[in-house]
Formats: sequence, structure tokens, C-alpha cells
Amino acid sequence: MIGRWWWRTDVFLHAYLVMVLGCIYFLFNFVEGISFAERAGESTLFRVAWLLLYVLLMLHIAVDRKRFGLLMLQSHLYLTFTAFALVSLALSADPAGSSVKFAMYLLTTMFSAWVVVNCPVDRLVDTLFRIGIVVLIVHVVLFPVIGSQWDYDPLHRPTVLGTQAYAGVFGHKNLAGAFFGLMVLICFVRMLAGPRRQFGWSLLLMGCHLFALAAAGAAGPLISMLTALAVTFGLLLVVLGHRGAASIYWLCLAFVALVVFAVPSDELYGLVGRSGNLTGRSFLWSVWPYFFWQHPWLGYGFSGFFNELPNSPANELTSMAPWNTEFGSFENSYLDAFLQFGLLGGALYILLLARALWNSIVFTFERKGTYWLVPFAMLLFVVIASANDSSQLLHNYFGCVLVFWCYFGPEARLQMAPRRAFTRLRVSEA
Repeated sequence: MIGRWWWRTDVFLHAYLVMVLGCIYFLFNFVEGISFAERAGESTLFRVAWLLLYVLLMLHIAVDRKRFGLLMLQSHLYLTFTAFALVSLALSADPAGSSVKFAMYLLTTMFSAWVVVNCPVDRLVDTLFRIGIVVLIVHVVLFPVIGSQWDYDPLHRPTVLGTQAYAGVFGHKNLAGAFFGLMVLICFVRMLAGPRRQFGWSLLLMGCHLFALAAAGAAGPLISMLTALAVTFGLLLVVLGHRGAASIYWLCLAFVALVVFAVPSDELYGLVGRSGNLTGRSFLWSVWPYFFWQHPWLGYGFSGFFNELPNSPANELTSMAPWNTEFGSFENSYLDAFLQFGLLGGALYILLLARALWNSIVFTFERKGTYWLVPFAMLLFVVIASANDSSQLLHNYFGCVLVFWCYFGPEARLQMAPRRAFTRLRVSEA
């Protein structure tokens, strides 16, 4: 009975999504009594949980090998990118140590393909919506317990609400901000596109998630969410054919964009309690070309720059910093992609990301299912937020899942294969 329960697709889907969303990331630290300041990857239980999910993923793929294989065979850009990434990995300074992380990265991308094959968009959105409700409740309930025990912002900056940052068991305010930002967008689309009976609940939960996002003190996810929200609503007007309203709306957005570019950056960042140096990111981005041009074509390999070797390039980066800080990325997914994969692999990754955006836009205009706006809204949020974090290149994070989900799909992209091959596949399964 237990084996059958673990094998169920919906249980596996919920478990994998909970892990990649990061909403129990630091819970493993509590269970094993590890310092809250340590990474959850130091927890043995955390590693066992991921190993179990990877094993279950491979078993599910084996069961759906025909449909999964057909999807992979038509994903030429993905296969080419993987080949270049493997070459970069083989030529890196630490191929053995980086190969484990790259294997986990590939498995996460394969999970995205498995979702395309097995889970329609509406079902995935409903699953994320339910997870969001449970996490929100736990997040609020735990505030009296851990809200005053940890300082989630070492610089002690107040949030836009004037309070101290609170990230709950997410452990980091940006993880909490990204999660609640995604949930705001999901609730927004459910409110507009779902049945009228769920309008009130969706609006209420949207407000709760927005409040939790503001309380997390994550400026990047907050700005990214607001931008994605504005663009998504504009796309909705276009798809629904409201040409007059769409024209006025997009003109207003363009005017707002011009005003934003005209305002001095320090004053603009000051609105969300930040300064022009972006918490040290300006330094990282200024020295990035120095390291990139040392390995321009194939890069340092996946996680080959930030490793634990004595001669790691990250050590030189630390010595260059005006403060004694150990970095884990360049806080920009696109800079990290070119650094790890080089010009060749990085360009392929950007093409892959562009294809993902294109697929989400096509899916939106096809208007299949109820929540046809969700893939575009969520992917746009990740694309914008990735300008100041490394979420797209994290092997155990939802940003990676979302990018490749939209690249492979987001739904029924097997229809792009030759009709005869797809028909033969269905006949053989019958």
C-alpha cells in the first residue's frame, strides 16, 4: 500500500514541486538540528529526499518512455545545448565535482519534460495554487515562533511595510519573495480567467500573498512581480481583442517606462529601500568581464567557477571584493550562463530561453484550457527576476523547472511532431 501511494503521479508531482519551490528548504535544518545559517544542502535528510525524488523521476520516465522519448527527439535545441554543456564540463578544472551538480541540473530539466507529457497546464496551476495556500498558512503560523529569532536581512533594512524582513522557513528573503511573487501571479490569472465563483477567493489570496511578499523584504521579486503583472494584463487585453483599451494601456505603460528610465537610479531604488550598488551586485557585474574573457568560448563548466578547490577562480573574486565575502554566483542568471557555458553554450541557452518565451506566447494566443495566461506570466516573472539572481541555473529551484517546462511545452507540444508518428504512438499504446 505504501509503495503504491508513493508511486502515484499526483503525490510525486506535489513532492517535487514543494522541493523546487524552496518552501521547506530550511526545514531540514530544524529536523537535524543544523544551524539555521547553514545551507540545507548540508543536511543528510535533504540529500536523501532529493535522491528519492530523482529515483522516482527516472522510474516515471521509464514508464512514459515512448512519449518522453518522442518529446526529446524533437527537442533539437535542448540536445545541442546539453552537448555543449557536457563539453564545457569535461574541460573544467573540477569535472568530477561539478558532474554531480550537472547531473542534478539535467534531471530537473527532465522533470520539466515529464510535466509536459503528464500534466496539463490547468492541473499544474491548481497544484501550485493548493501548495501556495498551505505554505501561506504555515508561513503565518510560524511567525510567532521564528519571526523574531533570526535576522533575514544582515543589513537590517526595513521592508516597504516598514517592518523587519520575515522569510519563514524559506530561510532567505529572496526565496520567499520569489515564491509569493509566483503565487500572486497565479491568483491574478485565476481571478481573471477562472470561474466567477472563485473570483473572491482568488482576490483574497492574491492580497495575502502580496502582503507576504512585501513582508519578506525582497525588492527584486517585488519589482519583477509588479512588472510581470502589468505586462500580463496588457497581453490579456490584446488576446481578448480589446484593441482600444489595449492601445491606451500599452501607451500608458510606455510612458511609465520612460519616466522610470528618466528618474535617477538612486532615487528609484530608494522607493524600495535599496541603493544604486544593488547590495554589491554592481561590483560583481563590473568584474565579470575580467573572468569571462579568460575562458570565452566554452566557459568554466557548470558550477566550475564557484567550487571548493584551492585554486578556484572564486577565490580570486573574493580577494578582489572591497569586503571579505564568499560569493556563490554573479547574481545574474544570464552572466552565469555565459560564464559557465561560454559564448557557444551561453548563446544556445539564450536561444532556448527565447524559444520558451515564444512557446508561452503561442500557448496564450491558442487559449487552451482555463489558465492559458499562467505560463507566460510565470516565465516573464522568472526572466525579469533572473537579472539579479541565479535562479535559472540552480539545479534544485523552480526557475530552472519553469524555463524548460515552457521550452518543452508548456502543454501538448507533442502536436508539433509529425502527425503520423504521434498517431502511431497512440495506436501502439492502445
